[in-house]
Formats: sequence, C-alpha cells, structure tokens
Amino acid sequence: MLLGVPSVGVDFRYGPAVHDRSVILTMRFSLAQSVVSDLLADGTLSRSDTVLAVCAGEREHELFSNHNFEHVVISNIGEQQQNNWSPACSWSYQDAQSLSYADSSFDFTFVADGLHHCQSPHGAMLEMYRVARKGIIVIESRRSLLMQVANRLGLSPEYEVEAVVGSELARGGVNNTAVPNYIYRWTEGELKRTIRSYDPRGRHHFRFFYELNLPYELADWKRTKFRLNAVRIVDPLVQALTRVFKKQCNTLAMVVLKPVIPRDLWPWLRLEGGEVVFNPAYADRHFEPIDAIMSRYSSDEQDDRAVPGQDPARRVHLEDRRSSS
Repeated sequence: MLLGVPSVGVDFRYGPAVHDRSVILTMRFSLAQSVVSDLLADGTLSRSDTVLAVCAGEREHELFSNHNFEHVVISNIGEQQQNNWSPACSWSYQDAQSLSYADSSFDFTFVADGLHHCQSPHGAMLEMYRVARKGIIVIESRRSLLMQVANRLGLSPEYEVEAVVGSELARGGVNNTAVPNYIYRWTEGELKRTIRSYDPRGRHHFRFFYELNLPYELADWKRTKFRLNAVRIVDPLVQALTRVFKKQCNTLAMVVLKPVIPRDLWPWLRLEGGEVVFNPAYADRHFEPIDAIMSRYSSDEQDDRAVPGQDPARRVHLEDRRSSS
C-alpha cells in the first residue's frame, strides 16, 4: 500500500485496466490473509483485539472484515475511504511516520506494502511499535540475494515509478507525492536490530512468513515486453528455488511481539514502582564492587609512579587501563 493510495501489486483501483483483475487482487493480499489466519489460529491475535492499520485503505477493510475483527482503525494520508464499511472499521487521517496516538493505544498495528512509500521506513515502523500494546505485523519486500540479482538484471525496479504512473501521475510515490519512492527492502536481521535498539528492555518474539510474487502485471505495463518475457522464462526456476530456500522469496511478513513486562525483562533490569530500572542484584552477582575496581586502578597508578625505570610495555598497559576507565 501507499501512504493513502494502494500500491501496485496489491490493488489497482487507480491504475489502467488490465486483463485479469482477480489475479492482481490476490497477490500480496493472499499473504496477509494467510498470516492473519495463522495468528488467529494460534491465539496470537484475537478478533477482539484493537487494530490500527497504517498506509491502509479498502483492502485492509476487506482483510479484517473477512476475519470478523471487532475494532479496526484504517488510516492513511489520502482521502477518506469509508464507503459501505462494516461498523467494526473506522477511518482516521494519519501519517504513519508521526502518528497522533498515545503509546500503547492499540493491541496491534498493521501495514502491508506501505513502509517503502515512507521517507523514513524505519521511523514509520517504530511509530507503529510505539502505539502498539502487544505487537506489530509488517508485510514488505524482502532483500534477498535473488532480489538483488533481479535488480541488477533490470527484472525488478529499485524505484517504484509504476505506482505514480498508475495513480494519474499525481501521487503514489514517496509520502504519497508524485516523486517515485525508493523500494526499501527488509531482512529479518535488520528488523530485529531496529526493534532491539528502540526497545532494549526485554526479550522480543519474532515470527516470519514468506511468499513469492512475480511481477507479471507490472511487466505487462511496459511498452517493450523484455521484462514480461524474462519473468515468464525464469518463473519455473524461481518457483522451484523458493520452495526449497524460502528466504529467497520476495515478500516477507514480519511479526513482532513486544516484551511482556516484567516477565520478559532482561535479568539486569527489574520493575520498580512501575518503572524499569537497573537490577543491583545482577551487578552484585556478575561484577566486582566498583570501589574495589577503582581501588585496584589507583594502586596501579601508584605502582607506576613508585618504580623508576619501569618496563615501558607495562607503563603503556597501565595508561591504557586508566584512559579506558
């Protein structure tokens, strides 16, 4: 999805007519359906959970309505889209990079193909994390070796020009402008590092889902059919490869469950008066008393001064220890 406008590969309401609309509508949407179904089945999600969908529109309404969710807010920076929606879904004007909600306002936040249309994909994801109480669900392109090869061969674009072409040349790019956005692609490790840096209090739970989506429809938009023919040729090989090596798929669904405090706190932290603070008992178990450490450094300095003609190597060693302290 775009920020306010559905992205190519998900919903072509604003794009030119194509020969098989039903095929297009099941691309990324099929993975979203599968992920939500799995999370409901294992109890991670509940239909009573409150959900904020960012960079969202009609397709998200359809997704959560199909699964009978009871409280869903559909948000974007485009025009209000609330035509014949179910009572369980409401609309809100929200910039994913600067949400107006307080911390932990929703149980879950959700985005599908929207972060790469943000000027700061990481910032938007962390805003989703901030306003979520339980966790976030993110569906985006994956940066795999196969995708990097496809970029180099011209089979997959680095900038999403098609989104602007399919949106009357007026929107669909970065921050929903007419400037085509760079397609930021994610990896599992990058997600983990970003989340752990933002919230280092405890143990997160991560889950990943994969799907392959070959760009037949987008390739068919081109005047030259080189890309379309190339996709047809590599299709059987890529399908076989990604069945064995799932991480070579080009679509990645990332689920992050936030630490449950105090259960998931790291052992060097504890909950005190509703605040997460350092746990002195951890320091007592794993470190010498700081007074003893400082006293030892002080003794080393005195030894350094008391021994004339001391070995230069030892003097350098002591100086290094003092500077590091």
